[in-house]
Amino acid sequence: MLLIYATLLLKSLSDTIKILQKILKQNQSNIDRVLKESPSIAKNIEIISSDVSHDVQSLQKTFDKITGSTEVVTSSLSKNSNFLTWIISTIQIVYSAKEFIHTFSTQKRKK
Repeated sequence: MLLIYATLLLKSLSDTIKILQKILKQNQSNIDRVLKESPSIAKNIEIISSDVSHDVQSLQKTFDKITGSTEVVTSSLSKNSNFLTWIISTIQIVYSAKEFIHTFSTQKRKK
C-alpha cells in the first residue's frame, strides 16, 4: 500500500516538473529579458529612492520654517491681543452709533 502511494506521488511530481519545464521553455525569452534588465531597474529604483529622500528632507526643512513663522506670529498676536481687542471694541461702538443714528434719522423722516 505504501509503495503504491509513493509511486503515485512520484508520478504526480514528475508530471508537475514536466509542466514547469514546458512553461520555462515557452517563457525563456521573457525571463532572459527580465534578468537582463534587472540591474538597470534596480539602479533606477535606487536613484528614485535617493531623490525622494532628498525631497522629503527639503520639505521637512520647509515645514520647520513654516512652523517657526507660525509660532512667531502667534506670539506676536497674543502680545498684541489687548490692542486688537481695543480696536475691535472701538469699531463695534462706532458701528452701533452709526446704526443708532441711521435708525433715529429714519424714524424722523417717517413723521
